[in-house]
Amino acid sequence: MSLDSPEPTHTAFSTNASSSRRQTTAGIVIIGAGMAGSRFAIELARTQSNDDTARLPITLISKEPQVGYNRIMLSPVLSGESVFEETYLYELAEYEQLGITVLAGTSVDAIETNKRRVKLSDGQTLDYTELVLATGSQARVIPFANHDAKGVHVFREIADVQVLTEYARQAKKGLVIGGGVLGLEAACALASQGADMTVVHVDSHVLNRQLDMPAAHLLQAELFSRSVKLEVLANTECITVNDQHEVNGLLLKDGRTLPADFIVMAVGVIPNTTLAQQSGLDVNRGILVDNFMHTSCPHVYAIGECVELDGELFGMVAPVNQQVDTLVSVLKAPRISSRKTANSDARPHESENNWCPFISKPLSLKLKVSGIAAFSAGQIAFDDSEMMQIERVVYQQTSLDHYLCLYIKASKLIGTVLYGDVSESGFYSQLITDGSDISSIKEDLIFGEAYCDVEKIEAAEPESAVPSDAHLIGEAS
Repeated sequence: MSLDSPEPTHTAFSTNASSSRRQTTAGIVIIGAGMAGSRFAIELARTQSNDDTARLPITLISKEPQVGYNRIMLSPVLSGESVFEETYLYELAEYEQLGITVLAGTSVDAIETNKRRVKLSDGQTLDYTELVLATGSQARVIPFANHDAKGVHVFREIADVQVLTEYARQAKKGLVIGGGVLGLEAACALASQGADMTVVHVDSHVLNRQLDMPAAHLLQAELFSRSVKLEVLANTECITVNDQHEVNGLLLKDGRTLPADFIVMAVGVIPNTTLAQQSGLDVNRGILVDNFMHTSCPHVYAIGECVELDGELFGMVAPVNQQVDTLVSVLKAPRISSRKTANSDARPHESENNWCPFISKPLSLKLKVSGIAAFSAGQIAFDDSEMMQIERVVYQQTSLDHYLCLYIKASKLIGTVLYGDVSESGFYSQLITDGSDISSIKEDLIFGEAYCDVEKIEAAEPESAVPSDAHLIGEAS
């Protein structure tokens, strides 16, 4: 794929790596300095600074020159509402004060797990005591014909923001393939900067995994008011190009061609597992880990969007932060933590009692797509037979574009969608998570927590609360 990206103009870190071939003992080495890797480095260093007996050097390796920025904040940067410098999670001085060695603008070519060693792209070799993979994910690209044409982009890094902003400033015509959170954010941001934007979505409405139809219609009307056009139920046949292999449109399966100067694919992410797989670690869709973030290899751990636990991938901030906290608890005593691996049945060491296991929990997160507030939690989609058992309670204030829908089954709230006013999202989310019996407050539930006698609620077992196919609105790490 062609990104045609200029070099980033802002660099918070220069590489500390030497171009000469040398070997260094680097202690705890973290590969990947995104939101997971950088936060782990900082939190572990803070913990170790209070306990010299467990202190080991910490080395953070970043493929990008920019270290530890918040990818979620790239949308307001793209829209011009903020600047890239405001996206950094930590100041350079904080890494330095905590004694973290940052190697920026370099990557890891190989891991020799038998020697506990990594080889960097600049020829440097580092010996590690413990290794943490925080390699994140990459934007998924659908291999349509001509997907590698000039003018086809993703929206993932600051370099993408820079080249897309240039299209907008020239008032170019753009298409976003994908009507999910990221696609809508990209389309709104680019439209606000002057681009002529259309979202192309294969389903009947945008955010179809997170919103029911009434809420989606409100959102779509708001998108139109912001000069973002929509093509729903639109199946792509191929990307069309000119003689210079430059994008000039998108051919749909119904025979229509949508003209375009550039195309943004926003169709999800794929965990970065190549390095782990090449190093002999167990990999499925993601790097396989246990509840303490051990991989299948001793002294090697993984956190963030690159991992898989019990068949689940993690693309939201909250679970990734929980994984970071778990691994900090494990590596506070690094000399004994790695004796146990994801596939090990070894008896636990007594210090393992202090470890905090990562347990995946149902999440309910607020979302703002360019200032549009929406919320979704639990199960909101049902087949015909399921729908016969569901009671749907709706409140809508048309003049304010406020919408609330509660999905109730057997005296339990199992799903909810809010649009416009999401102030009661925490209350409803907790009822869903706890599996509470809402019989005593059912008549007043639609009006919010202030109208309900919450002391009458009886909580059920948490694991029965949210169905396994729950769809949540969240943010990628």
